[in-house]
Amino acid sequence: MTVLPPTLAQQPAATSVTPPPVSPRLVAAVVRGQRIAIPCFDWCVRDHSKEDLAFLEDLSHEGEEIALAAPEFGGVTEVLVASIRQWPFVNDEDRGLPYLGLDATGEGEAENLQKGAALAFADQLVAHAARIRQLAENMPD
Repeated sequence: MTVLPPTLAQQPAATSVTPPPVSPRLVAAVVRGQRIAIPCFDWCVRDHSKEDLAFLEDLSHEGEEIALAAPEFGGVTEVLVASIRQWPFVNDEDRGLPYLGLDATGEGEAENLQKGAALAFADQLVAHAARIRQLAENMPD
């Protein structure tokens, strides 16, 4: 019989993430030693004033990371690490839109999911959690 470590058993229930506000605030950033004002949403936890970037395109926004503590070999590992991210001044196919950075394994490799894909993945997680619950409920006592 495997007993979950106390830290895993006491893990708080999932919390909702506050949606980004409609309009950003202006904050200071440093590019090539020059202090500039940039728009920054409330979900961004990065201190732009402490970075001296080579190019404006290097500026990124990143929200607070969330992760799931999963049991592994008698310990706990963080998986499904996710945060809202944005590279607002990059001119690529996503035109600098915010996305969900998702590191499924917790090893640092993140997939970039646009809103529709992130919501679809969240639905898959809910269905998977329901199947895990079903398996656990069908286990003999």
